[in-house]
Amino acid sequence: MSTAVYTRLFNQLREQITQGGYAPGQRMPTEREICDIYGVSRITVRHALRLLYEQGLVVRHQGRGTFVRSEKPSKLPILNSDFTGSMRANAPDISRQLVVSKKLIPPENIAEILGLAPRQECLYAERIDVLNGEPMACDKAYISLEHAGSITDEMLADISFFNIWLVKERITLGKGVEIIEAVNADSQAAELLGVAEGTALLRAADHTTTRSGKIIGVFETLYRGDRYKLVSSTGF
Repeated sequence: MSTAVYTRLFNQLREQITQGGYAPGQRMPTEREICDIYGVSRITVRHALRLLYEQGLVVRHQGRGTFVRSEKPSKLPILNSDFTGSMRANAPDISRQLVVSKKLIPPENIAEILGLAPRQECLYAERIDVLNGEPMACDKAYISLEHAGSITDEMLADISFFNIWLVKERITLGKGVEIIEAVNADSQAAELLGVAEGTALLRAADHTTTRSGKIIGVFETLYRGDRYKLVSSTGF
C-alpha cells in the first residue's frame, strides 16, 4: 500500500474535522462506510484513523465506534523562548527523533550568517519532536564545525540538546537573535508533522551567538500552530 494513499485520506478526514464537517462528539462513519465514500481499502482507512487518533482528533470506544474528540488538545506554552524548560514543565514525556545528521555545505544564506568561507561545511541535522505518538515540531540545525566536535547523534536526539551542547563546548552566549513568523506548511513540513499542506505553523529562526558576537549555530524550527503558543513575561 502506498503511504500517500492513507496520508491523503488522513488529510481529507482531518480537514473535515477541523472545518466542522464532523462536529465535536459526532460519531465517525464506520470503516466500511469510509471505504465506500472515498473508494479506498479497509487497511487504508485503518491507517488514516490511527493517525487521527495519534493526533488527538478522535477517540475510540470499544463496540461503539470512533468519535470526534469533544475538546481540542491544549496548546503547549513556550515561555520566554525557553523550549527546554517549558517542555520539562509542561510536556515531560515529549521525545525527539533524529531524522538525519551529516556534514554538508549549507545554503548560501546560512553560510553567510555563520561566516563560512565558500564551500565550507557545517554540521547539519533534522529532528522531529513527538508527544504521545504525535509529531509536534520539526527543526533544521546548522552548526559551525568549530563548535561541533563534541556533538553525537545521541545528543542531537535529546530534548535538552541545546543546554548540553553549551556545556560540552564551553560556549558562553551573547545577545542572540530570534525571528518568529507565521507560515503555512509546505509539502515537506506537512509530511514530517502529519498535517495538511497549508496548515498554519509557527516558524522560529534562532541564531546562537557567543559573547564575542560570533554566530555559531542557526536553528530553524517549525511548530504546529494548533499545539504551541509562545508566551513572554515582562518585569517592571
